[in-house]
Amino acid sequence: MLGNVGVDLDQELFELDGAMAAVQRADDRPMRWRSLARVSEPARRRLGRFAARKPSVPTERDWERSVLLEPRSAPCHPELISDGGGLPFPPAALAGSAEQLDPMDPAVGALIAQITRRTASKSASRGLRKRGAAPAPAPPSLDGWRLLVRADDEVLFARGRPPELLTVAVRQDTRRRTWTCVAISAARPLRSTRDGIRASGWRLDPTCEANPEETILRVLVTEQTWAGGQRADSRLLPPDLHVGAEELVLTMFVTPRPGFQTRSPNRETPARIALPHPVGPRRLIDGALYDRVVPGTLPTSEVETDSL
Repeated sequence: MLGNVGVDLDQELFELDGAMAAVQRADDRPMRWRSLARVSEPARRRLGRFAARKPSVPTERDWERSVLLEPRSAPCHPELISDGGGLPFPPAALAGSAEQLDPMDPAVGALIAQITRRTASKSASRGLRKRGAAPAPAPPSLDGWRLLVRADDEVLFARGRPPELLTVAVRQDTRRRTWTCVAISAARPLRSTRDGIRASGWRLDPTCEANPEETILRVLVTEQTWAGGQRADSRLLPPDLHVGAEELVLTMFVTPRPGFQTRSPNRETPARIALPHPVGPRRLIDGALYDRVVPGTLPTSEVETDSL
């Protein structure tokens, strides 16, 4: 389970100026073939004026008309994961010690510029700037920062470890040949990712008692990106399925709706999964969230996330 993030950290990370304005506009951009669609995922509804509506349970007619999906065979662990802030990366990128970043790398230079900008902003807001000419700030330290994944014109850096992972995505303007920070994410869920789409969660049909001999699994899928309150239905993709001796790991994917979407709670979408074998005594596991311990990672108590 992911830990909670302090309010002060959230404010410092997401109240960004200048380069970070691009993050707000990114939700409207179409998804590129090798980069994640930067579409905000629905947050948990806070207590407010209106209480959240209880999800309605599909009728038998709804289940009969629901899509029947044949899963694809997949490994137990996802090949790629993402927090939604940049390119997907292999879980192994989080393992081991971070290699020293090259300050002469233009992409690393964009990371340094972002850290410097935030450090100067925090100093000014805390009243640490004195009258007169302020001394030039020392170059920020890159200790603890690592490169997770690199493409031709986009790089994803990270500091810390899950569940307090901080990621920074920088991108190159191919026309101006300059690199800028385009996204910052703090302690967001790491999800299995396939073809640039982050996995969506599911639960079993609460009205149907599990049958070990059953080969048709009835699940309710909750799309992880905003979809204007619409069901996924025709946008459901063939899921990934790992069949182990003791568990079945089912990972669902939904093609995001294009364009701007109103932030209404997504309705659950009924779907039937054609299993290659009966469930038997195996446990059913939702493979959407990646919360497994990565070998070689440090305890979260040793992580410093207040670096931007």
